[in-house]
Amino acid sequence: MTRRVSSAFVPLGGTSADSVLPKNLNIPRMEARGASSTTVMVVGLVVLGAVIRVVRDAGWLPLPPNVAPISAMALFSGAYLPRRWTFVVPLSAMLASDLIIGFYTLPVMVAVYASFASSNLFGRRLRQRLAVRRLLMFSLAGSIVFFLVTNAAVWAFQSMYPHTGAGLMQAYAAGLPFFRNTVLGDLGFVGLFFGLYRAVVVYLTWRQALATSTTHG
Repeated sequence: MTRRVSSAFVPLGGTSADSVLPKNLNIPRMEARGASSTTVMVVGLVVLGAVIRVVRDAGWLPLPPNVAPISAMALFSGAYLPRRWTFVVPLSAMLASDLIIGFYTLPVMVAVYASFASSNLFGRRLRQRLAVRRLLMFSLAGSIVFFLVTNAAVWAFQSMYPHTGAGLMQAYAAGLPFFRNTVLGDLGFVGLFFGLYRAVVVYLTWRQALATSTTHG
């Protein structure tokens, strides 16, 4: 299934990434004001993801098929947003972008949103320990869920394939060429969202520490 409908397959991990990136991506605690600022930043990045999705669909951003930020948005929100907003914010962004792009077959759309929710749940698991390998593992898990669930929904609720076991295998085989793009796209957007978040929070923490030392100096 192509990502005109959504986005969700994802990245493959490796020792090379672990050798470059820190083993633990947990962010130091900040004061209430700083925590509020980072929450706003997370919401802003989720909204950016929705805008990228709309711009891509309009043809203004020439990305290959199935390269889209949806799965990364869900994973990122699950990892960093306060629990009461962790699903509401990305879901709202997803719905808003679908309102602009256009809705599609209801059962397939339900399958897409269910896959989206699974990536969000995987992101919540990252709260326990946000290391590079775990990030890539849960990203890949979300990709696989999307691939299996959405292609099965296309097979079950549309007339593109015979409603037999062989037809289901045909649906999965037809979706495989798009899986590679999804993996590469999700890896890029996961790196973008988590990387930007870490860079900005480290900067804000440094600013806060500098202000504190200046005040007490």
